[in-house]
Amino acid sequence: MKKLTILFTALAFLPSAFAQNADDYRGGWKTEVNGVPRTYEFSIRGETVRGVYCTWCADATTLAFVDGRFGRDGLSFTVTHVDNNGKATFTDIGTAKFKKPSLVVTGTLAGPGGGNFKWTMIKDDRGPDPLPIPIVMLPPGREIPVLGRGGGPGAAKGGPAATKGSVAAAAPGGGGRGGYVPPGPWLKLTPDIVAGSWLGFGTGVNKQYFIVKKVGSKLRGMVCGRCDNPYTMAALDDFVIDGEILHFNILHEDWGDYSIPFDKHVAARISGNEMRIVTSQDNLPPELANRPPNTDPNAGTSLIGPNPSRGHDAEPLEVASLIEVLREEPEKHVKQSVFSARRLYAQTANMRK
Repeated sequence: MKKLTILFTALAFLPSAFAQNADDYRGGWKTEVNGVPRTYEFSIRGETVRGVYCTWCADATTLAFVDGRFGRDGLSFTVTHVDNNGKATFTDIGTAKFKKPSLVVTGTLAGPGGGNFKWTMIKDDRGPDPLPIPIVMLPPGREIPVLGRGGGPGAAKGGPAATKGSVAAAAPGGGGRGGYVPPGPWLKLTPDIVAGSWLGFGTGVNKQYFIVKKVGSKLRGMVCGRCDNPYTMAALDDFVIDGEILHFNILHEDWGDYSIPFDKHVAARISGNEMRIVTSQDNLPPELANRPPNTDPNAGTSLIGPNPSRGHDAEPLEVASLIEVLREEPEKHVKQSVFSARRLYAQTANMRK
């Protein structure tokens, strides 16, 4: 009887012995197939998996959306590709299994050039960009520089921190003399106004792309910058439009400030060609979380858009497609952004002659 009890006790622990660790899977993975980059970004909360897939990731047309499940056998998921109206055009099917230090992804690609595949994917050796605050990352154990005053580096240890906090204060306002002044009245938002590529936080290859797409009746997206490093990208989800205010989350998985995983909460308004955003997060240390909130109604940082271009690492945008945009819906685009409309007009001037 004693032996049977020991046997049953051992059997009870078998599922946990073979259980998967979500930290081995979460975040960005990359490979290259026939000269084409392939990137997955997996967000895992319990058994729920969300995220994004892309090839030339600054090109919004390559962005597709991951939905799936995390369990004892790893990840099982679908990747939904959509057109500009949010209609699903085709769906890939995949599974992923962690085999240290790689992720082996197998499945079927739908759409043009599709078929069965098996990819061995890796984390990017470059890791996340250093910031003036401690950054943690997965896998743990790596030291990440902390940029001090004047650019002097300190060091922060990689891996999740234990500190938890509450809502962060809004980012400070800006805009030069007299503070930030919006370019016009705040717009009453719709999915069509929000969808597109919004650029900010610097210039050159390291600037950030906030790409928002319609997916059925929802909005989903991705932020990247630079866009060829999975550590410097994250899925955008949980979009809610409330009159003039847009709310969404940045899903931090394998890198972030203070602790991971966490969601960075974004509140945004749009005026002219600017999306004005403020952020907060739930994982700040108490000394930061307990600061009084910024009450400046114009506080934040501006993104510029919606940008019709495909991005710095993509093929050139076909000018003919821009002509069709102006021909079919000129009034909507002029109302949405006079700046964008003038840019489109200039880009297509030679073809109209």
